[in-house]
Amino acid sequence: MRKNSGSIYFIAFNIANILVLWICLVPFVYRYMTGIDFTISNLIYCRLRIYLLDVLIVLPSYYLTLASIDRTLVTSHNALIRHRSTRRLAFWTISGITLLWFLYYSPIWFFVSIQSPAPDFYICFFEPGVYSMFVSYSTMTITGFLPPFLMTIFGIMTMRNFRRSRVQPITNENNIIALSSKDRQLAIMLLFEIIISVVLSSFGSILFVYTQRIPNERKTMEQQALDYFLLDFGLNLVFVQASLTCYSNFIVSKRFRKNIRKLIWKLMPRVCRRQLMNHWSNIASNDINMTATALTVRPHAVTIH
Repeated sequence: MRKNSGSIYFIAFNIANILVLWICLVPFVYRYMTGIDFTISNLIYCRLRIYLLDVLIVLPSYYLTLASIDRTLVTSHNALIRHRSTRRLAFWTISGITLLWFLYYSPIWFFVSIQSPAPDFYICFFEPGVYSMFVSYSTMTITGFLPPFLMTIFGIMTMRNFRRSRVQPITNENNIIALSSKDRQLAIMLLFEIIISVVLSSFGSILFVYTQRIPNERKTMEQQALDYFLLDFGLNLVFVQASLTCYSNFIVSKRFRKNIRKLIWKLMPRVCRRQLMNHWSNIASNDINMTATALTVRPHAVTIH
């Protein structure tokens, strides 16, 4: 599977999701256990965390968009278009997209600071101004609207090609080739990921637009509290999406379930594996003995009067 170009996009997509969860949850757990928050005590760490978090929130959706484009190429009936899907193209596009967003968010190092909006209350956030508004609206556009729109288009094209490949016969004249089982499986996994991403991203964008309906200067305390709650809820949807990837792949892909079982069996200590094998062998032998006993026919004396 790793030789498949589509699997490379999925690997990058899953790595980005894992990093999102890691960068968000590990500092939160550490702060909860120790009571120490480095984001309000160290300016460099404050800027680094927001920088990485903003970049990594954007990357998974664009990796998934690249994967949807790749599946559209693979399922095409034109041989020339299919041959454009290569591992080299996957590595170059992933590297280019990653570098682009790291450069795009580089001004964060100059426009993020530790602020005190209330006495004895400190936060690590963007400084009020033009760049703060620019990042808010641009992130909503490039994360909430553009990737779902592109994924929907290429997902529909992939479904159309996928359906035509199942209906039309295999002929060399029309350059139609049956999809391999790996390509079919990746296409199905991709479609489920697109559905999850489009639903959650669209919902988060709607929440953001709703919170911007009133300028901040005119909001009451109740409205500000509601908007902060909705923004926090929308941000949590990003982490929900990152967490659902493994479960969706586990439900959809039979090969993925098989590989997970192999991985668990491989990582399991040898003692536990030996105990499980002995337990299963004992169960099997008991079942055989019970079956043999049940099938044993004992002769009965029959008296004829």
